[in-house]
Amino acid sequence: MDGFVQFAQNTVKAVSEILPFPISVSDEQGYIIGDTNPLRIGTIHTPSIEVIKANKVILFTEEKTIHMENVLPGVAVPLNFENKPVGVLGIIGNPKEVESYAYLVKKYVEMMWQETLHVQIENLEAMTLESFVQYILLNESINHEQISHYCELLHIESNRKRTCIVIDIGDYFLTNMQDKQGTIPPEHMKKTILDCIVRAFNGGQQDVCAFLNTERIVFLKCIPSEEDFLRFMNEFRDCSIHLLEMFRVFKLTDVIIASGNICSSLDHVAQSYWEADSLIKFSHKSLITPKIYSYFDWDILIEMLPHQLGLNMQRILVQRLQPLLDDDAFSELKHDFISYCNNNMNISKAAEELFIHRNTLIYRLKKINKITGLDTSCFEHCTLLYFVLK
Repeated sequence: MDGFVQFAQNTVKAVSEILPFPISVSDEQGYIIGDTNPLRIGTIHTPSIEVIKANKVILFTEEKTIHMENVLPGVAVPLNFENKPVGVLGIIGNPKEVESYAYLVKKYVEMMWQETLHVQIENLEAMTLESFVQYILLNESINHEQISHYCELLHIESNRKRTCIVIDIGDYFLTNMQDKQGTIPPEHMKKTILDCIVRAFNGGQQDVCAFLNTERIVFLKCIPSEEDFLRFMNEFRDCSIHLLEMFRVFKLTDVIIASGNICSSLDHVAQSYWEADSLIKFSHKSLITPKIYSYFDWDILIEMLPHQLGLNMQRILVQRLQPLLDDDAFSELKHDFISYCNNNMNISKAAEELFIHRNTLIYRLKKINKITGLDTSCFEHCTLLYFVLK
């Protein structure tokens, strides 16, 4: 079996630290692939073939082995995987002394092998899932048959409605993967992070959660209907805050979470991903904290709207407002005007927030009116200027 040689050598090293007798591990062809004595590795151990065929423990006394080549006294026990012998464990020494250890060590080695294979299978599944999300999210054109093949392999239904949530963890793996005891295995940390995401967003069997790269994780959440999507988005912020709280345990703090809209199937879920990606790019210009973004958050949309003005419109507006932009008191006028808008155009409240007399604020608003030709008492004019200044 692939990987059995490396496993055998690691096993010999681990067992030798707790067992007072030399040991060896042979494969099903009888070749020694792990031994306390490295010089024996690669040599044929003929009795191992006998043990494999009989699938039972065989004792080798000193009298029995004296005329046998490359065979030492001890006990040989078959190592079974899925009820099939795949190798032989040899414990070298007086058979009467080592026999009592044979069954215990056999169980220990078989458990180690099961666990090793389980981890390998998990890692392979994770790599396959990562390849899948990279294919459906990052390719300009995708093949429906290829998606069907992936879905069959991963037991995923492709025609479910889904939304894409993107979790950006930045350079966490580059700078925060060491603790006081030593290096945390990256695969273990990745699995832990994925488990946190699934728990935070109440993941189900048909949800897909995988690393897109070292900086980004995507969670493709199954959504039965538009009504369910609205309910989920109402809970999105609370779920995201819960996730951030779990991440803090691992000192994972510089995180951005964004959600795209609902899509009809996996064939179209890339659209949801790029919507979330746009929100993450916008987050670098935004002061909103915590960094949780969705198109169902009015505060996000209001802050985004000024940045959606076309270049030609931006040029026209800047040209019209150039006298204000060139004024020596522009920074002060801008700050006071935005505070005025944020306080629902209430002069008294804005002045109190700014720690200035209301007449001072009125004077500055009139100055803006004079320079721009706008009327700061008019809601539409304030809206236009607010968006431009933002």
